[in-house]
Amino acid sequence: MRNIVIQVLLSISVLLASSSVFAQQGTSKAPRDADISCIQNIIDERDTSLANMTTGWSSSVKGALEARRDAEKASWNISDYKERRVAQRKAWSDYDKILRTANKAKTKERVQAWKKFDNDRQQCEVYSPEMVAGSTHDKNL
Repeated sequence: MRNIVIQVLLSISVLLASSSVFAQQGTSKAPRDADISCIQNIIDERDTSLANMTTGWSSSVKGALEARRDAEKASWNISDYKERRVAQRKAWSDYDKILRTANKAKTKERVQAWKKFDNDRQQCEVYSPEMVAGSTHDKNL
């Protein structure tokens, strides 16, 4: 049993040592100027698209908040309790619909921007792990 544990630990240490050597070998290749220009252009396209997406989403949400605010304020001018409650529910329902639509559109645009980036970056012949994992950071946009 002890020999098996030692062999497993030895095997793991050999694998870890060799993987760091391979990682160092992969980083020694310097990208060409054309590759750098290519990746810089598609990064610009991706982030411009994401910035436009957040601007559109923000504008939609701001409009929805203002409409909800105005509808709620107006509902308090209705003297009948039942009619006032109907107006207040409608204000919140309309707000919720706009918010859901805006969030769906935002998610769709974010996913499309990252898919386009992923397809385009493969043409540039450069690689960085952050380019693959980067979309996880933007999930909260």
